Amino acid sequence: MPKFLRGLYADLDEALTAWGEVEVAPLRHYIAYRRLVNEASVIFRPKHEAILVYLRLDPDSVELEEDFTRNMRGIGHLGTGDLEVRVVSAADLEKAAPLIRRAFEAA
Repeated sequence: MPKFLRGLYADLDEALTAWGEVEVAPLRHYIAYRRLVNEASVIFRPKHEAILVYLRLDPDSVELEEDFTRNMRGIGHLGTGDLEVRVVSAADLEKAAPLIRRAFEAA
């Protein structure tokens, strides 16, 4: 994995585990972040220099932004969650923070 993604993932991991007792479960194809159920799933896309975060949030409750958020309902994908958040920079991570907070508060 590129160094750039490692640093970005470290910051993302900190944001995802900031909500108290969050279990981090590295699985074969993704990393699950769960409390009672999976609240977020993280998948690395080194070719695209991106980290995909799938959140257990209703995509209809979010204003979708091209190349940042995507409705994944009815689309097969690894991980849990109907909202895909594409993180490629620290600015994206900052924009994703409120969505992460909403996903974990709703749990």
